[in-house]
Amino acid sequence: MDRKLDLAIERPTESVPEMVVRRISKAIADGLLPPGRQLTERELTELTGVSRTSVREAMRHLQTLGLVEASPSRGVRVAVLGSAEVREIYEVRDALEPAAAELFVLRATDDEVAALVEKVQPRATGDERLRAIFEFDELLVAGARNTLLASMLSPLHTRIHALRSLSVTIPGRREASIKEYRDLADAIVDRSPERAAEASHRHVRAAAKAALEAVKILEKQRQ
Repeated sequence: MDRKLDLAIERPTESVPEMVVRRISKAIADGLLPPGRQLTERELTELTGVSRTSVREAMRHLQTLGLVEASPSRGVRVAVLGSAEVREIYEVRDALEPAAAELFVLRATDDEVAALVEKVQPRATGDERLRAIFEFDELLVAGARNTLLASMLSPLHTRIHALRSLSVTIPGRREASIKEYRDLADAIVDRSPERAAEASHRHVRAAAKAALEAVKILEKQRQ
């Protein structure tokens, strides 16, 4: 079944531009707005049902997060990541995510641990697995209870998640990633911050290698 791009804003619980940022970020993470996708004010105004002023403010914020960029033609587009950008993203992730794993072990409740573990259970489809991984990352950041760390990791995770559909095309990567997440979950269940940090390091480094390989293949195809 085809997925539908739905950015409509309903019950406001935050500022309108913030809601637009959240909706567009989610669409990028879910692959509904792929890298290179042109984004016009008119289309986004129609899809979200909000004013052009709110759309412009949201676009400025999304640019600061690195999720959209100036288009070579006009307007903006979903950011297209090259090898250099991907390498930098994963270097930062490798510095921050193990810290989040350690803090999660130390601060998360038993219910939060159980919710995290549920996300590494077998999934029926690839889309469900990818969504579960994104939710795992969100839960990990939330349970770490560090707002500064969350402000840096959350947009990073959105950019990384947009790359995952490429990374899993590398032979054996999907299976390896599932095992890495289960190893991390096991360390968290055992309440071992050291093992959790090490499992996170191993996963991020393996993921970086696969992402770089996939992006280099894509770059060659674009030439």
